Amino acid sequence: MSRWAGRRVAVWGAARSGVAAANLLVDLGASVVLSDNRDSPEVEGLDPRVELRGGGNVLDGAEVLVPSPGIRPGTPALRAAVEGGVRLMGEVELAASVATAPIVAIGGTDGKSTTTEMIAACLRAAGRPVVVAGNIGEPLSARVRDVGPEGVVVAEISAFQIWSCRRFAPQVAVLTNIAEDHADYFDGDFEAYAAAKLRLLRDLPPGGTAVLRAEDPRVGPAALPAGVRRVAFAIHPMQRGFGVRGGQLTVDDRPLMPAADLPVMGRHNQANALAALAAGRALGAPLGSMLAGLRGYRGLPHRMEPVRTWRGVRWINDSKATNPHAAGAGLRALDGPRVVIAGGYEKGISLDPFLSALDGVRHLIVTGQTAARLRELVGARVPVSMVGDMASAVQRAAEVAEAGDAVVLSPAASSFDAYRGFDERGDVFKRWVGALPE
Repeated sequence: MSRWAGRRVAVWGAARSGVAAANLLVDLGASVVLSDNRDSPEVEGLDPRVELRGGGNVLDGAEVLVPSPGIRPGTPALRAAVEGGVRLMGEVELAASVATAPIVAIGGTDGKSTTTEMIAACLRAAGRPVVVAGNIGEPLSARVRDVGPEGVVVAEISAFQIWSCRRFAPQVAVLTNIAEDHADYFDGDFEAYAAAKLRLLRDLPPGGTAVLRAEDPRVGPAALPAGVRRVAFAIHPMQRGFGVRGGQLTVDDRPLMPAADLPVMGRHNQANALAALAAGRALGAPLGSMLAGLRGYRGLPHRMEPVRTWRGVRWINDSKATNPHAAGAGLRALDGPRVVIAGGYEKGISLDPFLSALDGVRHLIVTGQTAARLRELVGARVPVSMVGDMASAVQRAAEVAEAGDAVVLSPAASSFDAYRGFDERGDVFKRWVGALPE
């Protein structure tokens, strides 16, 4: 009998992860109340055995609470529930508790989604059945039982998802980096954000593997549980671990493949590929098969995505660069002169990682809430145009760009000042670029 049989569980938030968690719980025999702050939540795919309530979050006698990743740790009702003795459980913790396949969990500020898809490509090329879920695609609770012990669950895990987990123990954990971002979710406490990222490593089992970015001052030396293997990766030569030397991806300083063979551009994608190789190797996948998988990997939308070449100008969509660190990494991936479109939701974080990547930028076009601060900080270093929307930004870029330039949407900010998400912002950019007349 399932350990959930007859237990009362509250799920807060009737979006995708809440619906997936509620459905999994009732399938395991729990009595579930799914509640939402919306008065009349519109919910698709909900199991009819789940009790749905609108107009606010409720406990209704629950002994376990599964909160939406959108609910912040400092939410008073959440704190009151925990202080009242309710057991908090993250949605990904719930999903992992019923997994029969090994889980590879990928966390970090930047590169999570690309690294996740690269790991999946490597493992599929090695013949392993793979499910990709979590903070990318479908919720982990919706997919975790779709593959058995012969396969692998590759899960992107955000700080929003893992802070509420009492126990989350993947077989392999990959941590790409920790940079300033999303501290607002943790009431402005960057250390709490960093701790949530490092939380991915806390419950790794003996015999498990941590794949860690060596250059990152928080990630590289991170403490690990006893019996966990540490594998380092970096975009410089590595005597032990995965690195880069002389244009070659290497393992223990032995060449594996030319970095130029990767279909996706940029040194940051070399790092993602190295992490993928390390994770796959930890699960016993042959290096040769995984290298073939990387050679066939074409990248995700909105991540240094080529859009169009127009009158000798390359247009590139990097809308997923939602923080200054990611935007700076993307700009450094390009050679030659650039025109950059930046700006978005104001999170109040340092823009220095983006500003330090402006060498070779001929013109900066700024829009959104961060536009004024960007213009002030750039000063006279680069010519700056301030515009009101994406259509104007694309038009201005078309006016100033010259043949041989690259125009890059590199926001260095989230999109929520004007769009539902980075994907909508990128789609709007692509639409206006596509509308430029021949």
